Amino acid sequence: MDQRFVKLAHSLINYSVRLQKGEKILLEITDDGIDLAKALVEETYKAGGVPFLTLKNSSLQRALLMNCSKEQMEENAAYESKRMRDMVAYISVRASYNSTELSDVPAEKMHLFQKYWSEPVHSKIRVPHTKWCILRYPNGAMSQGAGMSTEAFEDFSLTFAPWIIPRWKRL
Repeated sequence: MDQRFVKLAHSLINYSVRLQKGEKILLEITDDGIDLAKALVEETYKAGGVPFLTLKNSSLQRALLMNCSKEQMEENAAYESKRMRDMVAYISVRASYNSTELSDVPAEKMHLFQKYWSEPVHSKIRVPHTKWCILRYPNGAMSQGAGMSTEAFEDFSLTFAPWIIPRWKRL
């Protein structure tokens, strides 16, 4: 495994969220970033924590949202809210293959998602009640946005990322 992922995972688990023995952490990975996810799971165990994992896919999320209903979003929120309440910490690795994947989801469907799923789970539970950190993972889509090759952007990101990670405290 690339030692930069090991170092980044160590910083995220031990500094950003300061995971303690027995604490549950939800690791949420979107699209890419599997190598970092593996390192996060391993570092969680080293810290004595209990990892939970969710893998998300932006293309599937788009398919879900295109025809979603309010009731469906509320039910998804109820399911994810219970799990989030059980967590002490949360790390999200956002590595979308296409940064504009949700751009053509109708505004009213995005509103349903934000109001009835995202807000209850993240704004009302995760943000005020967990130690959390969200980071963008260096991949092809991000490299294009930066006008760099994937390799150069990855080298840049993984060289500096461990030194710029914020530490969040539970309020």
